[in-house]
Amino acid sequence: MTCRIIKVLLLLVVLSHGLFGADEVAGNASGPWRRLFLDAMVVERSEGLTRVFHAARKHEQNPVLPFDKPWEGDAPKRGSGPYLYGTVMRDGGRLRMWYHCYHRRHGAYFNLYAESTDGIHWDKPALGLVEFEGSRENNLIITKCAEEDVEEPELHRGGGRCHNPSVIKRPGNVPADRRYVLYCYGQDYRHSRMAYSPDGLSWDFVKDTARNALFPSGDVLNFFFDPYHQRYVATRKSGNRRGRAAGVAWSRNGTDWETPLKGPVMIADDLDPDATQIYGMPVFPYQGLYIGLPWVYNARWFKNGSYTDQWMYEAEKSSPRTMDAQFAWSWDLINWTRPPERRAFIPRGEAGEFDCDMIYTARAPVQMGDELWFYYGGFTGVHSDSTARSAIGLAKLRLDGFCSLQAGKNEGMFVSRRETLMVPRVTINAQVRPGGHVAAEILDLSGGVIPGFSRSDCVPFRGDDVRHVLTWKNADFPVDGVTEDKKIRFVLKEADIYSYMPDLSIPAAAIKPVTVIYDASAEGAQLPNDKSIPAGQRFTCGGPPAGYSLATDKETGEAYLDLYSKAERGGHASCSRNETWTDDIDWCLETWLRVADKGDEPNYGLAIWMRPEHGHRGVALYLSDAAVGFNSTLGPIEHKTLRKIPFDTTDAFHWYRMVHEGGAAGDVVLFVDGKELCRIPMSELYARQGGGRNILFGPNAARRTGRIHVMKFGYRIASTDAIFGPLP
Repeated sequence: MTCRIIKVLLLLVVLSHGLFGADEVAGNASGPWRRLFLDAMVVERSEGLTRVFHAARKHEQNPVLPFDKPWEGDAPKRGSGPYLYGTVMRDGGRLRMWYHCYHRRHGAYFNLYAESTDGIHWDKPALGLVEFEGSRENNLIITKCAEEDVEEPELHRGGGRCHNPSVIKRPGNVPADRRYVLYCYGQDYRHSRMAYSPDGLSWDFVKDTARNALFPSGDVLNFFFDPYHQRYVATRKSGNRRGRAAGVAWSRNGTDWETPLKGPVMIADDLDPDATQIYGMPVFPYQGLYIGLPWVYNARWFKNGSYTDQWMYEAEKSSPRTMDAQFAWSWDLINWTRPPERRAFIPRGEAGEFDCDMIYTARAPVQMGDELWFYYGGFTGVHSDSTARSAIGLAKLRLDGFCSLQAGKNEGMFVSRRETLMVPRVTINAQVRPGGHVAAEILDLSGGVIPGFSRSDCVPFRGDDVRHVLTWKNADFPVDGVTEDKKIRFVLKEADIYSYMPDLSIPAAAIKPVTVIYDASAEGAQLPNDKSIPAGQRFTCGGPPAGYSLATDKETGEAYLDLYSKAERGGHASCSRNETWTDDIDWCLETWLRVADKGDEPNYGLAIWMRPEHGHRGVALYLSDAAVGFNSTLGPIEHKTLRKIPFDTTDAFHWYRMVHEGGAAGDVVLFVDGKELCRIPMSELYARQGGGRNILFGPNAARRTGRIHVMKFGYRIASTDAIFGPLP
């Protein structure tokens, strides 16, 4: 039987205080995220500025990993050599690289391993794992199956077990022998496969994937772990009328996959030349976004007839057949944007250089100090050229350096979106040329300059820094405006600004002890939004008026609030408020509540109100007809049950009490009728990626039915003293 869920949500604002940390990962799961100018929502208004997209610059000592081992391919005159697409990651105080090559004499793709302490000088260790021509003194990790090891002989087609390896170190509590997972296109069986490893070196392929693909795809795959939604994601070779294109698939557990769209999500379009296809697209999470590096293949597609290899190769003959890496970004992995100029992000080299004809990239960059390092495979020789030779190069980019707002000799300005700015501290990533500057002033929501924070009060920046903190003559906002949202007006001359980050910390003075209580029996029975209730105790009610009514319990004679959500747009009933606190502040929430109608699963709360904001964590009291526990918010409309304990919520009113003590290192504990049922560490709660009210109660059915009865509801901030106690 499907478990039908009703939720009472308490969304806890937990703000990170780290700004531009040098060791920060590129895809921070919880935020706050720096404001990049890829996002049109960052800028409310601008004048005199140009948005400029920047290419990565190649390392002067390229290639950093050349062809120098016999198992990396045949003699150079026949072509081959090491290349990525593959994986480079920081792991255990070093950089680790999983790359591959095609060995023509052996007729197979080989997978290899290298490591480095500085990212420039790479060691190819003798691993002793795979025999090559009588010796195991090599850095091979996966080649082709020995005849006796073939898993599905009738399906086996040879060519090597692994093409384009994506290695992921799995987060969380996983078995030690499955700490690493490898996804690839299994050339042996011509479809997607996976393997596990305890150390990233010795791999055990999942046997079922010899017969069954993870999902439909061509022979180009790139995988990553999505920290925003706690899922595994793949970009896969797809197609459309222009030829090759990139599609997407994802999985919660890494083994059961779905393709949200059968077709592609990244295609060559009308801004591309005729001879353009999307060969593949590695994607990585970065500051709340997804960054893609589409491999743009400069080749024509046949215009008539059904697909055959002959048609394809005939159409390509008159094409350049070169490849470079461009740039794209997305909020949701489905809708992608590319710069209109369509310039290469990592361009091909000059004639005769090791990367003059084709470029493939690793699945993600590595952050090294104040830079992003992109490793890539470079080729001399075009696609399908059997004499093409390859090696691995490096290109670097300033942190957040994908795009900037640029001002020349004339001053330009932009106004930010509204920000929750309670501390007058803004960090910028900017580069100022001689005679230039960057300054800012802080505005109220009407556009007026806050006294003491005008442009003339700001100390202008005239340097080059990825994390410069702008300062004003005053250190604090006026007391009466501390908690109000604000905007920032930036002024630039002869400068590029790449990103900015407001300090989202909440000063202690802004956090006041709060107790809010709603009692349906109080003062002649009132709805929670009754105007006679003081503003500091009044709730905002959402949904149609028919969803709220007062009734009397037959057994106790007590009044209760009947909240009913309908299965229609705007039909959810809920009561909400907004408060200010941090994860260091103790709090508690209590309610006398009965589940009256178990409703339809899934009930997703007020998901439609969760606006993109950064640095929030959420915890929800999970209620079904037969269980209680905790939920947490994975994304704007996704919730995950983290704890669930069997309990009959429909037999009577019960006293539910959630308590948080101990700050970010503490726990949230759930008591029912005075008995502790379950607890969860704050560290296990997910980042809430939305705004809106952060305290609410109700069945909150997102276009689904549900009903609860509430006698009392209350919460305290900066105190965990009991509010109601047990029912009589």
